[in-house]
Amino acid sequence: MNKMLLGGAAAAALLSGSALLAAAAPAAKPAPRAHKMMQQTELRTDVQGHVAKMFARLDTNKDGFVSKAEVDALQAQRTAKVEQRADHFDPAKLFARLDANKDGKITQAEADAARNARAAAKGKTAPTHAGGGLFARLDTNKDGVVTKAEFDATATQMHTRIEQAGLHRGNRAEHMFDAADLNKDGKVSAAEMQQVALQRFDQADVNHDGKLTPDERKQTRQAHRAQRKA
Repeated sequence: MNKMLLGGAAAAALLSGSALLAAAAPAAKPAPRAHKMMQQTELRTDVQGHVAKMFARLDTNKDGFVSKAEVDALQAQRTAKVEQRADHFDPAKLFARLDANKDGKITQAEADAARNARAAAKGKTAPTHAGGGLFARLDTNKDGVVTKAEFDATATQMHTRIEQAGLHRGNRAEHMFDAADLNKDGKVSAAEMQQVALQRFDQADVNHDGKLTPDERKQTRQAHRAQRKA
């Protein structure tokens, strides 16, 4: 199992269709709920409660076990949503919406206005991104505007990543189920989920104080990346 998902994040990641399936294709951001969890300090004593809630959600037939079939069914639902999202992704409409003055290019001001309007519609304030955020990535030639060609090139990459996310998450679900099935009987009990989640928590709790901080999660991710490259 990927050890970067730990504690409550581990509980959510072990077999879930939320944090487990939140890790998108390379360079994609985690889902908001999973990302928020990763940015919080978590107590070891909270792990049991997180696992219990997750287990209850996954055990759809309420027999006291999570089976591979239940995980596969959940994954199928998530994959269908990912594919639907990819199908509905329309770069032309998005570009037209951002290009407020319809001059065939998007300026930083137009991008900021759209971002602020979207945040305001949700009753929030748009965050400030260092380095220009998405606009800076779209403006590949760094001339201060995003052309349709630049936008389409990035949109194509985004579409591919959306599609790849479903496949990536499917493999992840299978690996995580196998890791949580400690006695290899083809099903996972609440006790097995608890044990693996606590093991992952303890491995990431660098100073062993019963608290898992964002910095410790970051250190764990970096350590495992280094191991994979070695």
